[in-house]
Amino acid sequence: MQNVKNIVPLVFIFLCLKVKAESAHSALTHYKIYQIQKDSIEVNTYEYANVLYENEEYAKALKKILPLSEIEIKNQTLKAKINLLIGKILLEDVKNRTSFNVLKDSLSKIDIDLVKDSLGNVVPIAFKYLNKSLVLLKDEGLADANAETRDYLKADIYYKISEYYRRKKIIDSVKLYYGKILDINNLSDKITEYKAKTYSQLGGVSMMEGNLSNAEDYIKKSLDMNLMLQNNMSIAISYINLATVHVEKKEFEKGRKLYSEALTFLENEKSLKAIRYRELLYDNIAWALYNLKDYTAYDFVTRSYSIRDSLKDDKLKKDLNRILAENNVDKVKKEADVQKSKQEQKTWAVGTAGVVISILLLYLANLYKLRQRNLSLKLSQNELRQQRKLERLNSQAQVKILNATLDGKETERKQIAEILHDNVSALLSSANMHLEATQKQYGDNIPEELQKTQQIITEASEKIRDLSHNLVSSVLLKFGLEYATKDVAKKFSNSEIKISTAILNVFRYSQDFEIKVFNIIQELINNILKHSKAKNAYIMLEEEGEMINLIVKDDGVGFEQASDEDAGIGLNQIKARINMMNGNFIIESSKGNGTKVIASIPVVRKKEKEMASA
Repeated sequence: MQNVKNIVPLVFIFLCLKVKAESAHSALTHYKIYQIQKDSIEVNTYEYANVLYENEEYAKALKKILPLSEIEIKNQTLKAKINLLIGKILLEDVKNRTSFNVLKDSLSKIDIDLVKDSLGNVVPIAFKYLNKSLVLLKDEGLADANAETRDYLKADIYYKISEYYRRKKIIDSVKLYYGKILDINNLSDKITEYKAKTYSQLGGVSMMEGNLSNAEDYIKKSLDMNLMLQNNMSIAISYINLATVHVEKKEFEKGRKLYSEALTFLENEKSLKAIRYRELLYDNIAWALYNLKDYTAYDFVTRSYSIRDSLKDDKLKKDLNRILAENNVDKVKKEADVQKSKQEQKTWAVGTAGVVISILLLYLANLYKLRQRNLSLKLSQNELRQQRKLERLNSQAQVKILNATLDGKETERKQIAEILHDNVSALLSSANMHLEATQKQYGDNIPEELQKTQQIITEASEKIRDLSHNLVSSVLLKFGLEYATKDVAKKFSNSEIKISTAILNVFRYSQDFEIKVFNIIQELINNILKHSKAKNAYIMLEEEGEMINLIVKDDGVGFEQASDEDAGIGLNQIKARINMMNGNFIIESSKGNGTKVIASIPVVRKKEKEMASA
């Protein structure tokens, strides 16, 4: 009895300390969330616009990002990134004019001819934003950016400016800004990659000037850096450029060997860019062999044409359709039939009356049989309609059964997770607490069995907590769809694949709705990890007009999609689920061009009762 009295105060003190610790942890967590949400609008808008830019949707990207340049932003690094992105978009506009045509009203107040660079050259309005970004990055006292990030952004700006001058063939400015990249004192992989590209471009400029010796030196430096970075595509391009220098020097055997070396680095690359480079290499090897009087060159020409023909299949199909449209075979055939009919009318004019009478008699004789056949045909059509109706109803029933099963699984997983977390985990914690109190009664002579029992209970608690989190994401339940999506993207990203997110205007919704949308995102990411062989993937999520718009895209192998069945069971189940949520679902994919899944789902808001309990 005395032992029990001693245990009770210990239990009370332990519980009080636990409550205080949990309260302090909760307050710290809410503070961190507040800090994250404070800048979330600007960051999410920038990320969303950057994904649009990478997908070459320049007009949409500019509409998203341009308003951010006119508001006060405390994060100087983010401000520099925003101005850099606007500059990059407007430089793309110099090439294709898409974004300028869409936004000409909002840009009409800006006189692009008044913008000049340091050498007095008239340059596009993009330079205004690029220079503004440079000014921000030259502030060495930036507290929100490390040196590597600042140097990487500078290199990106200098490279974009150099690209513009290279297109305009203003060589002095090209060399000036390439030199600024090489002067950056940073040994990180990202900066080294930019320097490798810079040396490669300087090699091309030297070839334009006819200085092949300098071109060779520059390209060798680029090759050494790419070999260090182990980037197969960049290594292959360096070998191609170096081989081209030797071919220009009439050193055809050296050129052939270097072209062949480049080919070895592209053997396992499946992208469209790699295929096009292989076609170029076969062509260049053939040219080198031809100059060496080695007529195996024909074999390489054949390989090059084979790849070129495969790449032109789509164009040939379009040309064929155009030719068929211009030279309408059916129209020519009909005209021939008309001429033939006129000749037959003249030939058989005399026997027309007899033929008409014979047909009339036959018609009267077979009229009854024709009516019987028509009735039979109508009955068959009615049976076919009924059969199709039954099949449609059966299909709808299967979809409802599938979704009911998925709903049941989600509900069951949630209930199991709650029971494990709230009941079983609590019981194990209580048992562990009592064991700790009991151990104190033994002082330093704690029985081994009690220690082992406590270890087993602790291990069981950890496993139950992990299982609870696996059944239903705790991040989803506590913080919502935005943070759960970012969490799963971070969790699945690794050295093989990078998963980026761009989330805008996403709030808290009905818990069932959030779980369904999150499960759809998880299933799409699982498909990418299992089948796509992608290096990059994007998750874009935005609420717009009472709809959640979801885009999940990858740069993997893709697939030929001739029908819905080709999409696979997993994607068809997702489509059925979205249809039951009254949403829309589109899959865009082809071999070698990755896969893009677009979904639009009506929002289900929190009910008042649910909001009060949150």
